[in-house]
Amino acid sequence: MTDAPVILIAIIVVAVIVLLKRYRDRGRHPGRAAGSGVDVETDLLRACHGDRKLAERLIAHELEGRDDFSRTGAALLALAKLRDDQR
Repeated sequence: MTDAPVILIAIIVVAVIVLLKRYRDRGRHPGRAAGSGVDVETDLLRACHGDRKLAERLIAHELEGRDDFSRTGAALLALAKLRDDQR
């Protein structure tokens, strides 16, 4: 009976550690737009019907001559243009 508070405290500490780790790792995924939870490169690849070379060419085209663009930004712009072209 005296071990119950110690076990309860240990469970709470482990739960807090797990929750903090999940919170810290939330925004560290490459290819995702910041804060949106959207994987832009995967969406672009899906829009290209799985053609990885086409997706890479579209990203490279958007990055040409633009030093201020990130890869994610270029993928987002390429995806937007591709979807506009498909309308």
